[in-house]
Amino acid sequence: MAKAFSEEEKIKIKEKIMEAALDLFHDKGSRSLSISKLTKRAGIAQGSFYNFWKDKEALIIDLMAYRSMQKLNNIEKELSNSLTDPTGFLSDIIYKYSLDMLQKIKTRNIYKDAFKIFTAQNTDKAKKIEKLYIEFLDRSIIYWKENNAVKNANRQGLADAFTGSFVFCLSYMHFNEETFEETLYIYIKSIVSRYMKV
Repeated sequence: MAKAFSEEEKIKIKEKIMEAALDLFHDKGSRSLSISKLTKRAGIAQGSFYNFWKDKEALIIDLMAYRSMQKLNNIEKELSNSLTDPTGFLSDIIYKYSLDMLQKIKTRNIYKDAFKIFTAQNTDKAKKIEKLYIEFLDRSIIYWKENNAVKNANRQGLADAFTGSFVFCLSYMHFNEETFEETLYIYIKSIVSRYMKV
């Protein structure tokens, strides 16, 4: 009989699989990755994969959420540096995050594949990642208000700055390459300034 895992063990196993998947995806891209290679690298039985995901595409959506969560946690550690200019801080974070994503879309097939899968998914799966950004914004807005750095902030409007910047980056080939980064920053800065009052 198979051993039942505790919730803590399940979390560790899932993270181990996701870290192995990230390594393999970076090496080979999502099309060439098989679940058997992934589970072998993670040191688990192939059937264990299906305790967490129904297929490879579901894993890719979770990987996007996992990486987003890691990045947002790192950004949150820098919030104390944002009190003098929260609008500039958030605009710069979204801009840098977007450029990083754009560079990866251009140079790594895994990111192209992942965003194709992500944009083809139903809205419930997309909302999972959007929820991470909204939770990050909620915590940031509370922090800024508690420290009298902002008077008012519209969470959904600010979340749209993230979403819109990603749409920009996914459609980069439709923009003039020489002005793309400036146009992206102006878009982000104007949305953040519109929905955050200091």
